[in-house]
Amino acid sequence: MKKILITGTSGFVGSRVAKAMGEHYEVLAPSHRECDITRPEVADEYIKIHRPHAIVHLAALSNTGYCEQHPEESMRVNVMGVAHMADAAARYGCKLVWFSSDQVYNGNCELGALSEDIAVCPENHYGRHKLMAEEEALRRCPDSVALRATWMYDIRREGMPTHNNFVLNIEEAIRQNTPLRFATREYRGITWVDEVVRNIPHALELPGGVYNFGAENHLNTYETALAYLDMMGCDVPHIAEPDHERFAAHVRNISISMRKATEASDGAIQFADTVEGLRRFVNGEW
Repeated sequence: MKKILITGTSGFVGSRVAKAMGEHYEVLAPSHRECDITRPEVADEYIKIHRPHAIVHLAALSNTGYCEQHPEESMRVNVMGVAHMADAAARYGCKLVWFSSDQVYNGNCELGALSEDIAVCPENHYGRHKLMAEEEALRRCPDSVALRATWMYDIRREGMPTHNNFVLNIEEAIRQNTPLRFATREYRGITWVDEVVRNIPHALELPGGVYNFGAENHLNTYETALAYLDMMGCDVPHIAEPDHERFAAHVRNISISMRKATEASDGAIQFADTVEGLRRFVNGEW
């Protein structure tokens, strides 16, 4: 069995990736102390001793608001942490796959599904730091793979952390009979985390570079909420309210195109689009 080092296994994505990959790989799931990505000598020593075949680097600060308020910490974890892992991966011949974010597109004004080859100008610290990390990782380890992940959702699972997400936010609104406002001037992919987990092994085979990684979506966020509520058989007008004021400066479009990753993997990497993914999720078709 190939040995895979997974960082961030106490987190939302990492815990699920570690459980799934543990069925087919020898998984190394070090604690923060054992493999502190902000201390290059510690991370290097761990990788030197264990010599994994590949590294799936998922440890990060993912709360965009927190990163905006704590930019130095975001830089240390989200940029330098990736750089340190890239240095070690290059030094010991490990394949490095790690999560960037669709937030790198949050300053773009183009509409439609965005591809990886367009110029980006992220507007917050989180997006800027993810872009910087992409550049650093590829400079230090050209064979590394950065996956621009979307917003993810999941049900609550025993023993695994779950954060607020599209599905659970709506579930809570229905339970409390409290309407939610959804932006009409925002377009973004929303992906079930199980699809992400299923595609990670295929991402290990990708050539070095930057790839979008998640569900495409041509609907705005309000329309997506309406579609999901309709699938649920809920009182759509009551629970979902349109927010026309948010993102007034320009339409926030961070919707992605999956063409590059699908073609580079010879069709192995496949995601349902956002609405189809939600439909399968509701119907239990996974």
